[in-house]
Formats: sequence, C-alpha cells, structure tokens
Amino acid sequence: MKFALCGAMFALVLLSPALDGQAGGTLRSAGGGQPSVAEFADGRTLVVFAHQDDDLLWMLPFWPVADKFLLAAYPAAPIFDELVSSFSPRLKYRARWTPVWNSVDNDIWAEVFTDRCKRAPIVTLATVKAHLRPFLAPPIRRIVTHNNWGEYGHAQHRLVNVAVRQLAVETGLDVWSLGTRMPREAREQSEYVNVAGELGLPFIEGFFDADLFREVRAPYVARIPGASTPELTAKFRAWSPTLWTWSDRPEAFPMGWRPFVKLVDKGADLTAGNAAIRRIEDDVVILNDCATNPALPKR
Repeated sequence: MKFALCGAMFALVLLSPALDGQAGGTLRSAGGGQPSVAEFADGRTLVVFAHQDDDLLWMLPFWPVADKFLLAAYPAAPIFDELVSSFSPRLKYRARWTPVWNSVDNDIWAEVFTDRCKRAPIVTLATVKAHLRPFLAPPIRRIVTHNNWGEYGHAQHRLVNVAVRQLAVETGLDVWSLGTRMPREAREQSEYVNVAGELGLPFIEGFFDADLFREVRAPYVARIPGASTPELTAKFRAWSPTLWTWSDRPEAFPMGWRPFVKLVDKGADLTAGNAAIRRIEDDVVILNDCATNPALPKR
C-alpha cells in the first residue's frame, strides 16, 4: 500500500497543472509582488539543457509544464536514447525529449564528445544558437535553462545560457533559471546556496521532489557507457563511469523548494549590467573548458 500511494503522489506532482495555490503543484509564486506561476500552465515552456542529466539536476520542477526537453550541447547517441526510453511512461518524457543536434553513433560520441578540445570547435555559441533557433518560436513563450554562472561553473552550461539569452532577446521570450549556486564537489544541502534574494531579479519557486529525483536518477547510475572497441570504451568510461555525471551521494542535488529567477523578460535581458550577477560569474571558476580553444566568448 505504501508503494502504491507514493506512485500516486508522483503522478499528481508530475502531471497536474502547476497553478498558484494548487496542492501537489511543483511551482509556486514567491509572494511579495513577485510573478505568478499561473502562466506556466499554458504549455508554452521549453526546458533547454546542456547535458543529458542536467534537466533532472537543475530544472526538475518544470517537467510537468514543459512542451519539449531540448538537449543542446551535444548530440544524442543510442546509449542516451535507451536511457530515456527506460523512464516510466507516466513521466511522458520520451515523447518530449528532443536532441537538437540529432544523433551520432556511440563510437563517434566516445571519440569526439568525451574530449573537451575535440568538441570545442563543433559546439560553439554560433552552432548552439543555430540548432536552438527553430525551436524558440511561437507558440513558445519562455525557456527554463542554466543560469549565468553555469550552476557550478561548467563552461557548456554557461554557453547554453548565453545562447538562450541572446535568442530570447531576438525573439521577445522570457528566460528562467535556478537561483542557486554550489561548488563542483557539492555533496550536502548546506552547499546548495540560494542567491535569488541578492540578485534583484523577479523569482518564483520550484519544488525538487527527492524521491522522484532518486527514481529518475537510478537508470543513469545503472548504465555503464560502452563502444565497439576497447579503446573507445575506455574513453567513454574515462569521461564518466556511468551515464550519471554528478555525485550520487544522498543529498547531492537540490531538494525542496528552490528559487528560480527571471533572466530575460519578454526580450529584455535583466542580467545585463547586473552587478550581483557579474560578481557570481566572476567568483565561480569556469570548469570543463578547452584551454586552447575556450567555448565561452570573451566578455
């Protein structure tokens, strides 16, 4: 009986519209003159993320309202397709999952996309924007993506953030992101620090359900990457021993209600000239970039 009740709760949280004051919703307004979450029930939200586990880690509260999940910083491969196909049908994830770079085979992925310098001339600001641009069009009204500092500093998280913000300015859309920062080695909840209050930006709150998170993470942790040769398999596993690329410690992910800040408002970039944003960008070290061919454009 306990298991059945948990399953029913998950379905309610994931499939019900996220409206103000609705029990079981994953989004809520923050009060105090902050924006309402009612608009998110219109089916016009994209979740745009760099890497295949990023939307679970940093954008989970928006799964119920997402029109599509756009994988943006590398192509898919059969191992990723098998992964998302294994998710519970009640999540309705597979039908909404869209790798904007299409797909390559596991061998090409292992040879090129596990190597930050081999992928650097391929995954650039210009190419990410080119792949995303067709999706950022009516009836879409908003995007949820990485924050300006890349959560913990990942260069490709920052790259996707820049691409999305620039496209949103072009197309008059809104952009939202998690108002939290943490070190790369974050393992405990105390290390996931909410910063929305210091940014001076509008914000709402999203709920990270820990049990649901662990359920969806399990297939990632269970899958060991491989390719057709021992050499390519070794490259894959040097990149990550499983398809989960973050810590699997019990509290190594955001939990409970977390702020999401509005970065772009109907095409106006609210982060431009924001001193608090700039301080965090400068303070969070850029990680996983190619030293000889950086992915991020110089400011």
